[in-house]
Amino acid sequence: MKKMKRLLAFLLAAALLLSGTALAAEPESEVQTAAAHLKEQGILLGNERGDLMLDSGLTRAQLAALLTRLHGEGEVDPAMYEWACYFTDVPAWARPYVGYCVAMLLMNGYNSAQFGPSDMVSPEMACTVMLRTYGYANSEGSAWNYNTACAYAAAQGLLDEAAAQGSVITRGDMAVLICRALQKEAEQTPNPQGDAVLKNPDGSITITQESWSREDFSQQANPAIFTGAYTRKLYNTFRQTIVDFGTDKSAGDRCAYTMVSVEDYSIAVNLMGRMDGVLRYEHYVPANLRNYYEYLDYFAVSAAMPENYQDAYDFVQPVLEKVNQMDSDRDKVTYLNDYLCTLLTYEEGAAPGITQTFSDNGREIEAACGTYTRAFSFLCSAAKIPCIKIHSANHGWNLVYLDSQWLHVDVTNNDCSANTHNLLLSKTSLGYIDEAPEMTAFLKELIIPGSTSVN
Repeated sequence: MKKMKRLLAFLLAAALLLSGTALAAEPESEVQTAAAHLKEQGILLGNERGDLMLDSGLTRAQLAALLTRLHGEGEVDPAMYEWACYFTDVPAWARPYVGYCVAMLLMNGYNSAQFGPSDMVSPEMACTVMLRTYGYANSEGSAWNYNTACAYAAAQGLLDEAAAQGSVITRGDMAVLICRALQKEAEQTPNPQGDAVLKNPDGSITITQESWSREDFSQQANPAIFTGAYTRKLYNTFRQTIVDFGTDKSAGDRCAYTMVSVEDYSIAVNLMGRMDGVLRYEHYVPANLRNYYEYLDYFAVSAAMPENYQDAYDFVQPVLEKVNQMDSDRDKVTYLNDYLCTLLTYEEGAAPGITQTFSDNGREIEAACGTYTRAFSFLCSAAKIPCIKIHSANHGWNLVYLDSQWLHVDVTNNDCSANTHNLLLSKTSLGYIDEAPEMTAFLKELIIPGSTSVN
C-alpha cells in the first residue's frame, strides 16, 4: 500500500511539473489541478453529472469514502470491513467505507452508535485524519493533537491559512490537502521502524529495542484494560497484526513485536487461541532475525488460515451466501446458531475439529462445548461478525459484537435445550462465570477498540 501511494505521488508530481502547473500556483488553479488528478486516480468522484462539487462542503461519509480509496489504494475490498461500522446512522452505501476507516483507526464516531455521516468536516477533522493517514502519530508527547492539527498541517505546508480558518472544509480544499500530503510523502522515504529494526545488507534484520509498533494503537482502547501482563505493548503487537492483515504491511519483519516473559507466555497463547476463527493466530519470529539470541522473549503475532481449513471454508459457502443476504447482524447470528445446532449433538468429552465439523458427515456428530465454541467462532469469522471465545471453569461459549455491544451466545446450551435460542444474544451468561475477565476485556478492546467503555 505504501509503495503504491508513493507511486501515485510520483506520478502526480511529474504530471504537475510537465503541465507547468505546480501546487504553488494560485489557489483556484491548484484546486482544479489537484481535483483533476484525484479524479483520474479514482479517489475523488463526482455526482451523476460528473460534477466534482469542489465548492461544496465535505461530509463525514464522503471523507470516509475518500480515505478508503486513498489509504486502501485498490488493494482491499471495503465490503470486507462493513462489520466495523457498528453505527446506526450510516446509510448503506457508506457503511463499507466507514467500517474501513474505523478498522484502520483513521476515523471515529461521536459515540458507540452515532457517526454523523451527513455532518460537515471541519478543517481540524480533515487535518487530523490526513496526519493519521500519513503516519504523523498523535500519541502522548507528539507534536500535535486535534486542537492543533490545523496549525501543524499548515506548518508542514499541507494547508493554506484561509482554509484552516474556515468552519467547514470544501471538497476542493480536501483535494489540495491530499495532493500536498502525497507530494510531501514522495519527497521523504523514512524507515517507518526508525532504529528499532535495522535491515542488513544480507537481508537479515537486527532489532535494537524490546518493542516496536507502527503507531500506538492502544490510545484507541479503554485504558482500564491495561493491568499486569496486559500491557499497551502487548496490545499494539496484537492490534497491528489485526489491522494489517491482508495488506502489504503484514510482511514478516514489519510485524509489531514486544517481549513476553516465560511467566506471561501462557496469557499471550490463550489470547491467540481465543481469537481464532477462520484465521489462526500464532507466535511468530522472523526467520531472518539475526540477533534472536539476544531477545529470546521476542513475541510477534502472525495470522493465516490453516491450509486444512480450506475444505471446511468451502463447505460453509452456501450458508455464508444465505447469511450475506440478511439485513441485520442479529438475524445472521441467529441463523448461524441454528445451523450449527443441525451439525452437532452434545456428548461430553467429544472433540471433533473444524475440518470434521464442517464436512458432509450425513448425521449430527457428537461434540462437547469446546467444539461448539470453536465452530461458532469459525462461522462468525467467515461471516465477518466480531466474535471471541469465553469460558468458565467447566464450560465454553462465545461473545459477539453487534448493536454496539458484546452479547453472549451459548450454542451448546441452545442445542441441549428445547428452546434453541435459550442463550442467544443475551447481555448475561445465565450464571456462568468468566474465568478470565481481564483477558476477556483485553480481547474485546483488541477486536473493537473502545467497546468496553460503553458496556
